[in-house]
Amino acid sequence: MRLVGLAASLLMFVACKPEYTWDPNTSVIGQPNPPDLSTPVKLDRIVQTTVPAVDVLWVVDNSCSMDEEQTALAANFPKFMQFFMDSGLDYHVGVVSTDMDDFDHKGKLQPDPWSGVRIIDPSVAEPIPVFQRMADLGTWGAADEKGRAAAWSALVTQRDLANAGFLREDAFLSIVVISDEDDYSGNSPVTLPNFINFLTDLKPSSDMVSFSSIVGPPGNCPTAELGSEYLAVSDAIGGIEWSICDSNWDQVLQELGMQAAGLRREFFLSEVPVADSVAVWVVDNGTRNDFVNGLDFSYDRSRNSVLFSSYIPNPLSEVFIEYQVLAGL
Repeated sequence: MRLVGLAASLLMFVACKPEYTWDPNTSVIGQPNPPDLSTPVKLDRIVQTTVPAVDVLWVVDNSCSMDEEQTALAANFPKFMQFFMDSGLDYHVGVVSTDMDDFDHKGKLQPDPWSGVRIIDPSVAEPIPVFQRMADLGTWGAADEKGRAAAWSALVTQRDLANAGFLREDAFLSIVVISDEDDYSGNSPVTLPNFINFLTDLKPSSDMVSFSSIVGPPGNCPTAELGSEYLAVSDAIGGIEWSICDSNWDQVLQELGMQAAGLRREFFLSEVPVADSVAVWVVDNGTRNDFVNGLDFSYDRSRNSVLFSSYIPNPLSEVFIEYQVLAGL
């Protein structure tokens, strides 16, 4: 019995014998393959473009307290027009007042008293002085400023009458309201929500309409009333919001002109970068210009975008943004 058991044990040992042997002195074949811990580098290329056509409607308060503001608008209007003149952009520019009592106003584009021009377009030889005379509306307008009603009348009631030819289906629409009082349009001709809906649905894309408000802001602005209803439209539609108490009219006119023309100073990244690694350069007509982080441009983590401090890339120039991609995202 013991011999039988021993034989069985030997058979089991032979059957379970490993098919390989391990020698601790044997060298390892092949090379180590650790993970790649290097940070990938990303290069975004963005082309500066403009909109092909734009209609700009200025809604200017002509009540008794607006003399200084009308003067500031006229004086700084060249900052706005620099993005339009000799650009190839197909533009219309017109002015209405906030007066909905005077028959000659009520949303009707105000003419240049010298030439009778109501719509400034590329065919107008001297657009800046023409606009300056248009925007000199005086300060005898109705005390109840009705900017929303005036804009509605300009775009709907008077569209095919006094304002025929101004509003175009395929053009970007930029509305700019300037007033030191809130909007007193009430529900005439439409409520505030209906006006917002109207602008939202006016074009094939909601991005083709903006509503900017140079009005009284929240906080300390003793010379102006809070323009809450105008700001509500800007919040809903999109547009520049600026304090009418701010004396930097040259800056806001430049911002408005750049927005209306479709030009940008802000460019969004495709991935989240290591902030200190962001490098920016622009190629314009074959010439490369490099910019300094923190001086010429800044990176905004919350918007994941690069914003030029003052530089505005020319149309069709190429903006390059190179950066290390933030790990773990």
